[in-house]
Amino acid sequence: MRWLAIPRAGCLGFAAFLAATGGPAFAARFCIQSQSLPPQCIYDDPSECQQAAGQQGGVCSANPQQFTLQRGIGQYCVVALAGSSSCVYADRATCMAEAQHEHGACIAAPGIAPAKAPDPYSAVGGL
Repeated sequence: MRWLAIPRAGCLGFAAFLAATGGPAFAARFCIQSQSLPPQCIYDDPSECQQAAGQQGGVCSANPQQFTLQRGIGQYCVVALAGSSSCVYADRATCMAEAQHEHGACIAAPGIAPAKAPDPYSAVGGL
């Protein structure tokens, strides 16, 4: 029987170790996404995901395989630890401030078209 020493680097290091060695896949409720890395779905606590995403220059997102968000009127949602969500925020800054207050995460709302600035050259009232 062989034993492997796993460096003590927290959950991210352990998850990376298992992914590299073909170990079991993690499917946590929240993921960190960035342009340079594939989604890392290793967070069950939204505030931990939000904090780690900020440190890595990415964003925290919901793992669609674990739960679905309720649609709302906003572009962004605040998701609390219990999984409740409120998708009423028009901009990321307001959503991030509320997420920090709620100890949750601010994530992009599902199924909402991105907000655009009005087109001043449009023949239909600038839309």
